[in-house]
Amino acid sequence: MSLYEMITEMPIFEKFSDKEKKAFAKMDHTLCEFRQGDTIIKDGESLTSIFLLIKGSVLISKTVNDAPIRLAKLRPGEIFGEMSFFSHRSRQSNVIANEDVQAIRIDEKFFKNAKSGVKDKINSYFIEVLVNRLDAMNDSIMTISKLVRS
Repeated sequence: MSLYEMITEMPIFEKFSDKEKKAFAKMDHTLCEFRQGDTIIKDGESLTSIFLLIKGSVLISKTVNDAPIRLAKLRPGEIFGEMSFFSHRSRQSNVIANEDVQAIRIDEKFFKNAKSGVKDKINSYFIEVLVNRLDAMNDSIMTISKLVRS
């Protein structure tokens, strides 16, 4: 299956024309492969690439008192690594391949070479993802707050 075929139905490409999807699939980006159990991102690393999950799933976790706490499970079409990319800070969590994974690594070089229309659509999607994650986090905080008060 071609990269174009794998990405065509993903939410990030929902507002892309067919021509833009084909152009994205041909762009110079890195398709990474990881095996089940591989560490893709390690808490504290200084690398700042964003990953678009193409195949497989990953587990996001944070280690607290030497114990991993699972934060999320991501599936194809979802992104990870965006917080470090935008903040230019070190990684704040671990990302482990839950099964064999294929992901596109998107970095600064990619954005410098992307056409402005494609770049704008990707950035709009990233903003949407971040807002949705912030909303979910706020809901979780409210739930925890209610439980503590009870």
